Order: sequence, then structure tokens, then C-alpha cells
Amino acid sequence: MRHRKKDKHLGRTSSHRKALRSNMAISLFTYGRIITTKEKAKFIRPFVEKIITLAKKAVIKKEEDRTVYIRYYRQVLSRLNNKEVVRKLFGEGSWRETGGIAQRYIDRNGGYTRILKLAGSRMGVLSGSSIGDIPELEYKMEGLQRKLRLVGNRLGDNASQVIFELVEDVSEEEKEVQPKVSVPKEKK
Repeated sequence: MRHRKKDKHLGRTSSHRKALRSNMAISLFTYGRIITTKEKAKFIRPFVEKIITLAKKAVIKKEEDRTVYIRYYRQVLSRLNNKEVVRKLFGEGSWRETGGIAQRYIDRNGGYTRILKLAGSRMGVLSGSSIGDIPELEYKMEGLQRKLRLVGNRLGDNASQVIFELVEDVSEEEKEVQPKVSVPKEKK
């Protein structure tokens, strides 16, 4: 019985799942966006969110308490096992001038990642496009204009494709919270 066991197995052993989770998180932090299956993205999302939260807490404590900063740094390093990615998260090394990933989300309380679904299980057909068209996804990452052609079905018919990415900026609509106006009911 699987009582109180919430993690998905994904058809892998526990060590394979742990390696998959850290490797996909490293790829996400390196490139900012990856294409994977919906199940893997949903499996990795809480892990990535917790890593960014730890890095964010460390950046806040960096000036006032250096030992707390080092503790958070070591916790993230033990979970990711990649020094360059951890430096990018914390804004150390070559990322000192631009700030790290954690610095980008310093004013945001969660929701650092986004899952964009590609329609169906075919990478060649996006939502709203016809089967004959080959859609291209254009985006800007790390100052470079990139283009992704969504062609092929490399994971089989049962795998639904998603784009798993870090949220870049908070839009103006999300910043402005609309107050709820309650209309009093009329008495009869």
C-alpha cells in the first residue's frame, strides 16, 4: 500500500528519480527553459521552487549574517551538485555584476516557474495551429534571440509535451491586485 507517499515513481528507482530531478533542475537553471513531459515537469516543480526559495533567503541574509548565507549555500549545493549553477543561483562568480536567479525573485512570494502545455502529444501541433504548419517559438534568453522549431514526436504518443520555464518578469496586471468590491444585498 502507498499510504502517505505522494511522490510519483515515474517508472524509476529512487536513486534514478533523485538524479533525474537534480539534472533537470540544473538544466532549467542553466538554460531558463526546457522541454519535457508534463509528468516530469510537475514532479520537478516543487523541488525547483524550494531551491529558489533557499537561495532567496540566503541572498537576504548575505550582508547581516554570513554563516546563515553559507548554510543555505551548502544546502543548495548538496541538492544540485553543480558549483556553476549554484553560483548562478546566488549571484556569485561571473554573475556577481548581473545578480543571480534568486535576486530576480527577491520580491516574489513563490510561483517562480511556469508550465506551458503544448497541445496533445505531438510537438508539431501547438494550440490553435493546423497540422500542416510547423510552428516556431521565438524567445529571448540571456540576451540572445532564440528560435525553437516544434517538429517531431520523439517521446512517443503517450507523452504530453510541455515547456517548463523560469518566470522572467512580473507583468503589470499581476502587480496590480484588484480589490474585491462587495455589493450589499437589498433588503425586501
